[in-house]
Amino acid sequence: MELQDYGVALRRYWTTWVGVALAGLLVALAVVLVTPPTYQATAQVFVAGVDGSTSSSQFVNQRVSSYPEVAASRTVLAPVIEELGLTESFSNLRERVVATNPVDTSQIEIAVTDRDASRAAEIADAVAERFGTAVERLEQPGSGASPVSLSVTTPATVPTTPISPVPALVLPLGLVVGLVLGAAVAIARSRMDTRLHTADDVRAAWGSGSDQLVVHAAPARRTRRARSARRSTTLLARQLEPMAEQAHVRVVAVSPAPDSRSAVESVVHQVADDLMAWQVPVHVASSSTGVAPDRPGVQLQVGSPLASPRQWRELARAGVGAVLVVVPGRTDRDDLQEMRSILDAATVPVLAVVLARHQHRRAGDAGRPQPTVAAPEDVVLSAPASQRPVPAGRD
Repeated sequence: MELQDYGVALRRYWTTWVGVALAGLLVALAVVLVTPPTYQATAQVFVAGVDGSTSSSQFVNQRVSSYPEVAASRTVLAPVIEELGLTESFSNLRERVVATNPVDTSQIEIAVTDRDASRAAEIADAVAERFGTAVERLEQPGSGASPVSLSVTTPATVPTTPISPVPALVLPLGLVVGLVLGAAVAIARSRMDTRLHTADDVRAAWGSGSDQLVVHAAPARRTRRARSARRSTTLLARQLEPMAEQAHVRVVAVSPAPDSRSAVESVVHQVADDLMAWQVPVHVASSSTGVAPDRPGVQLQVGSPLASPRQWRELARAGVGAVLVVVPGRTDRDDLQEMRSILDAATVPVLAVVLARHQHRRAGDAGRPQPTVAAPEDVVLSAPASQRPVPAGRD
């Protein structure tokens, strides 16, 4: 698929795209509402040499980077659990304690996470105290004083804002994930969809000879007034008008989809309206009356996709041409191919394919005669010259 095809897929299935995106946003919102908040409290411990000499400072700089590992050791955490009366195990507490040594400093920062803000601060202070004692004891030689001194310079304060979940981060992330997944689903639906939506879809489904197939579709992205003047049915009427100047033209309009008869009847009426406005005699025949005698102009008839091959052969012998009415989004590719094979077998020429939806009559049609499917006898429709306005889109 090309980039343009992806854009078409997203426009065609925008409801799927937006729906999945909103679902992702709702899931993110549920995560924010359901997930218990987690708080983090931090205490700072300063490491200094005991005698303040240069050698002592160098010793501290060499050793301080190894001290954070001590903060999460059993030597420190086991007494904290006993002192505070915590019910959790050493391994669980160890996962919530993180000690770091900021670059080029002699400080150790001890951060503790907990779902209770006060308890997080309490544990951080206790770990900092036990940590200082443990390091001094570890650095103490067999006889003599420890060369380093650790003191809590910044006790932990009770945090007021949780570190997770963060709505400002989770909600946009959920929306972005939803948009990506929605786009993927929309593109997948587009690739699996066998329905016909555009003229390109019709030609692709038609197969061989599609370059010679006439497909009438109203131009996209036009104003409402312009679309009214350039309907696909008006384009079909323009095709039939010059043909009717030389001979009687018999046309049967049929949809490959069995449930689209109303759309076919709408196309027949609209084409008849345009032809009458251009002073072309129009004969609308019911499906039960067969072929009318030769008369000047155009004979239009609604056909059935379920008609037998014998009926199609009779129409072919009578010189009838077929116009296939494709309802975008409702006509399947397989239906079009089957309809083509039937017409080819009966040697019925396909004059054009019309992409059209069932449309109401235009406001300007109220003052002109309205063609109807005749029954039981055919009716030749004509309009007085005073009631034959030329449609706005005619050249």
